[in-house]
Amino acid sequence: MVEWAQWFMLAVPLYVLTAVCTHLVVSSGQTLFHYGLGHHRIGGIFYRNHIRFHHTHYAKGHLVSSSHRRNEGNNTPYFLIPTILVAGGMFCLLPFDLFLVVTTASAASFCAHVYLDKQYHREASNLARFAWFRHKQQVHFVHHLDANSNFAVIDTIWDRLLGTYRSPLTVRREHSQTGIRLRDIADEE
Repeated sequence: MVEWAQWFMLAVPLYVLTAVCTHLVVSSGQTLFHYGLGHHRIGGIFYRNHIRFHHTHYAKGHLVSSSHRRNEGNNTPYFLIPTILVAGGMFCLLPFDLFLVVTTASAASFCAHVYLDKQYHREASNLARFAWFRHKQQVHFVHHLDANSNFAVIDTIWDRLLGTYRSPLTVRREHSQTGIRLRDIADEE
């Protein structure tokens, strides 16, 4: 019993720290890929797919939709290439138990990014009952109104560090001064 308790006290905090750090790496990667490849011509096919699909289908005036377009113009499968390469490296470098934690946390973070992005654009999302979701949705909608800001899907800390964060309240104020009414940005903040 003492050995089990000792293992629990040492291993669990390490696993939690590893999972949190893994999520932050995945989240920063999503933000940097979105910023660097999805919004700059150097991104090639990523740029074309992102602009032609996501920013065309969800543009000002129709940021939400009752139907979600399946995989047309979806860049998500391309992220499997660097993910598999990093996973191979982690398998060689980490003990097996930490490798499993990193793999599980990576998959969970990746799925959370994809799921939340879909929910942000879904009309009458089940998550809309939560204030945290409505706020993140408004932050994401700012990105669709000003494509040079708010690249992160979950963690806005990366946009703050990149200097690309814009508050929905600030955008609402700017547009109200010009006489444009933003129905897509609700009075949340």
